[in-house]
Amino acid sequence: MRKLYGWMAVLLCMTIAVRAQNKPMAVVPEDFQFAGAWDCVGVMGGGKTVHKSTFGGAMTVGGKWLELTEEDVQPATGYIAKYLIGYDAAQGRLVEFDANNFGAASYASEDGWQNHVLTMMSPVSQDAKAAYAVNRFVYTTKGPDTFSVDWQVSKTAALSWVQGDHLECRRRTGA
Repeated sequence: MRKLYGWMAVLLCMTIAVRAQNKPMAVVPEDFQFAGAWDCVGVMGGGKTVHKSTFGGAMTVGGKWLELTEEDVQPATGYIAKYLIGYDAAQGRLVEFDANNFGAASYASEDGWQNHVLTMMSPVSQDAKAAYAVNRFVYTTKGPDTFSVDWQVSKTAALSWVQGDHLECRRRTGA
């Protein structure tokens, strides 16, 4: 009987350990909330053009996914996008779906949020005619009411990053 209880204890410990390893990555940092309206200012094209946009943030799908909606204000390109960021249990990583009025893309992060930074990277493109081989978005939370987002590209699969767009976003007050 003692052996039976001993084996049951071992199995229980192993089950707890496996469940701890399969714990979903956090969709947002523990001390930050994207919910609400955001005004963003920055630059496009590595600093050549002023970039202003608005973001809306909300948790959706039972609080499991972050939904961000972006609309460019300046330049008036008409860019509108919806980003969904969530945990893919089958792949054990965060994924992002980018649906916008110019196209669509998907990104992933093996590491999730690290020190208030989330890097979401696209798959490597095999298309020799593509403007770049890989692109990524880097989200950084900088306080309870501020975050930034950087779009970076690498023209080669060797990952030499070039800065594209940069936005500093502040929570809209009184909205």
